[in-house]
Amino acid sequence: MPISRSGAAVSVNLKDLDFSRKPHLGKNFEVESDTSDSLVAVTRPLYTVEEVLLWTPDKDGLRTDVFNIATVPLAERTQKQGGVPKTLVCHDMKGGYIEDRFVQGLRGDGCYLLSHWQYIDTFVYFSHHFITLPPPGWTNAAHRHGVKVLGTLITEWDDGAKRCQQFLRDQSSYRSLADKLALMAQHYNFDGWLINIENPLDGTQVKNLQCFVSYLTDVMHTAVQGSEVIWYDSVITTGELKWQDELNDNNRIFFESCDGIFLNYTWKEEGLQRSLEMAGERQHDVYVGVDVFGRNCFGGGGFNCNKALSVIRKQGLSAAIFAPGWVHEKLGADDFCTNQNKFWSLLSDLCPMHGPASLPFVTSFCQGQGQNFYINGQVASRGPWYNLSCQQVQPTFTSTQLSQGKEQGGNKTMVLCTKDSFHGGGSLLLGGTFHHGCDTLSYRLFTSDIPVQCPLLVSYTYKWESGANQTAVHLILHTSGQDKQWVLMGEGDRKDGDTNDTTSTRKDILDDSMGKPTVHFTPLPDTQCARLYEQCFGCTREDITEQGWCTRFYMLRDYTAAGCRVEDISLQCVRTGTGEGDAVVCLRLGEIRIVNPEDFEKRQKAAVTNVKCIDVSWKTPQHPTTTTADGDSMAASTVLFSGTLQWDFPQSPSPCFDIYFSYKGSDGNTTDEEYLGRAHNSVYRVVDLPVVHDKADTDTTIDFTVYPIQG
Repeated sequence: MPISRSGAAVSVNLKDLDFSRKPHLGKNFEVESDTSDSLVAVTRPLYTVEEVLLWTPDKDGLRTDVFNIATVPLAERTQKQGGVPKTLVCHDMKGGYIEDRFVQGLRGDGCYLLSHWQYIDTFVYFSHHFITLPPPGWTNAAHRHGVKVLGTLITEWDDGAKRCQQFLRDQSSYRSLADKLALMAQHYNFDGWLINIENPLDGTQVKNLQCFVSYLTDVMHTAVQGSEVIWYDSVITTGELKWQDELNDNNRIFFESCDGIFLNYTWKEEGLQRSLEMAGERQHDVYVGVDVFGRNCFGGGGFNCNKALSVIRKQGLSAAIFAPGWVHEKLGADDFCTNQNKFWSLLSDLCPMHGPASLPFVTSFCQGQGQNFYINGQVASRGPWYNLSCQQVQPTFTSTQLSQGKEQGGNKTMVLCTKDSFHGGGSLLLGGTFHHGCDTLSYRLFTSDIPVQCPLLVSYTYKWESGANQTAVHLILHTSGQDKQWVLMGEGDRKDGDTNDTTSTRKDILDDSMGKPTVHFTPLPDTQCARLYEQCFGCTREDITEQGWCTRFYMLRDYTAAGCRVEDISLQCVRTGTGEGDAVVCLRLGEIRIVNPEDFEKRQKAAVTNVKCIDVSWKTPQHPTTTTADGDSMAASTVLFSGTLQWDFPQSPSPCFDIYFSYKGSDGNTTDEEYLGRAHNSVYRVVDLPVVHDKADTDTTIDFTVYPIQG
């Protein structure tokens, strides 16, 4: 349970029960399941031109559809010098808007997600509806990794032709639609549009279409910094629907009107050569389609997509990978993680890799799902869950790359494991074997370009599974500029000759593998950490160690590194015992945190205020034997509460928030707080919360408390 945090509460009195109240929540809510009539927030597409033109970002002074607003800003990421081909992923799975449409997530497992963001530059959420708005979970997850997110405008068949007649009628028509699309991207915090016109047009419509694409690109660039509008290779300048599979005079006018072209999948290598010549300096704006389902595609798709990508990269062009959800949709959920890792490992050498490049940098490695939901190493909510907004920054290196590295031996493995977690639903499980001649196991986690500030607050949290008595663990930060490495060691890890000055360079010690000057740091003493535990986690050191986790805090003061960058983050296990035989090591890495302490202090001062509860409804369980979401039986006097919590928070961008509830009786006694859920915006929908209704105690209240979770 969180303590000493800037939470704020609202009370709901049970004497206000009104079973006839039916709030009108709007069209972006739907029933949670086939067995429930309770409404939950969802993302949905827009189906008609009229619906788009009627959309406004505000209504009656309130933001429209606030549940669907993504709140994570686009993060900075490492960039290769001189420009490199890019990788676009177009997510088309079972028509779209499946489990990912539930804004607050759902209880269940086996859902699709992406975790290989290091290889992706742009993510397109695709469906066959007129206007496809990306669910905020995808935008939040992608933005944490510095990946842009696009929605889709598509017209096809006879219905599409009718829509084109509407919005391509004249300048006023296409500008009105473009203005709304730019406002939507700005409002929901995504980064642009894929335009796909899959029906024939007449001459006037083609002319207006080119003007529409150009105008949309201009207004998008004004509305959203760094935004993109991508044209799909479909209709040509004559108005015919005739896929070209290359950039040529038939589609160049659309390419020149926007930020890039997504070529159809049935290309030939000679067509790519012509595309390269026609694109000129904009070769990286040509995205060559690769259909993972392999429909008439070079290489046949599936695990052979690397064959198509090899040909594309040979020409120096960008790639558009269509429907990578094939690994889940076609091969099933049981071996999804294995198959997804295999798919991306085959492409890894062909996709430039990116990593974090800004402060603060905080990750718990959660992928947006888990067997339970954990807070500070303790189970806060039992049972499988799925919520992409909870996904944290994923490692840029994988276990496959470890096994292909140049370091000797160790049998090293690095996998995301959901059996235990520090925050969220997973932790990074690092394993390996010490043997004769191999007393150090190094795990590269991130390539990065994080600016070094002095001082720098760094922490990492880990938990031993085996090997604790014979192993020291160090976090290693490699810096550019002076080309040194910082070793964040444990208090008992000093070697003979170490001084007590934790910021001094060990001039007599060089890292064996890197040959770099090394600065050793030891953790801050426990007497200085109580406040940090409270600020970072909202708990005490004992709360964390009780679950077997250990957190080390460091205040790095190396003024010689000012202006440098942290360019690599790794973890190192070092054998400390005298044994020379084989020894297995396994630990969980639960969190890494690198922050500017001054900025961190400022963030701590922000407080939740003005919590409200609106759109309240009550009902009785449909069946007397109904159980709670955690599997507990409900009392006979149980009623179910639903309502929307809203609050204010001054900080931008907002962190996420944890919601707790408790009961307060007429005697003034209050129950312990219980965890309810996590919000990624300043709003949360409580759905069917079981409440024991004691008719004799009319003054009982439910208190909902909102705590900001600082990253």
